[in-house]
Amino acid sequence: MTKSLKDFNGRMLLVGCGNMAGAMLGRWLKAGLDPAAVSIVDPFAAPRGGIAQFASLAEWLGAGGAAEWVMLGMKPQQLGDVANELAEVVTGETHLLSILAGVSLVDLAARFPAARAQVRILPNLAARIGAGVSAVASNGDADEAAIGNLLNPLGTVVALPDDSTMDLVTAFTGSGPAFVFRLIESYAAAGERLGLSAEDALKLATATFGGATALLADSGEKPGVLIAQVASKGGTTQAGLDILDSDGQLAALLTNVLRAARDRGRELADIARGEG
Repeated sequence: MTKSLKDFNGRMLLVGCGNMAGAMLGRWLKAGLDPAAVSIVDPFAAPRGGIAQFASLAEWLGAGGAAEWVMLGMKPQQLGDVANELAEVVTGETHLLSILAGVSLVDLAARFPAARAQVRILPNLAARIGAGVSAVASNGDADEAAIGNLLNPLGTVVALPDDSTMDLVTAFTGSGPAFVFRLIESYAAAGERLGLSAEDALKLATATFGGATALLADSGEKPGVLIAQVASKGGTTQAGLDILDSDGQLAALLTNVLRAARDRGRELADIARGEG
């Protein structure tokens, strides 16, 4: 698929343009999306050249707002109010896109039954540089080619047959960059405690994690194969691995991290439905 959006057809409305939606929009603009075709409804969004911005949906509607592509990027708790205001403009020509944590396709279909398609997208922050991961699932008569062209500039796209695993994917890839950043931060802090300067520790940690993940992606090997290439029996690497692997504590810790994030996504879904 092409990574250029110069030929992308249709008007787009972003309802909410915080960190994640803003990262996506920034990448789309770099890929050639026409700013004049985009509107943002968000009273707190930083101004973007060439894009019409509104403080509320009422203001956008009052200005004759219309869009064939509507992306929900606000807080999930705001879904009910937003759906009521958008009902008149989400029609059989509208692709309703959502990056709202915990809000299922069933929820979207109930709120926006007239939409041509409801599309649930779970991107992550690396979309900002075109190195993100976006999981996507849809209902209705979705234009899969157009959706693919829209998401492709953001990085890797994984199309799911349904959204039954989306809460886990939200934790795994959506929240995942923050978990990796914390690991890098902690790795650097450990180096600092053992004698490195703070600046050198962070620089070395960032390069080590970045190089290791790049090598893994390029090699096509499983992590265990590369681990064996670094570690030798009785050597320094194996001494460290013995600590990491002790009693399966690392795997247990990460499982608990993902479970907590996944379960919070489910709680947010209940709140969005008015059940929490």
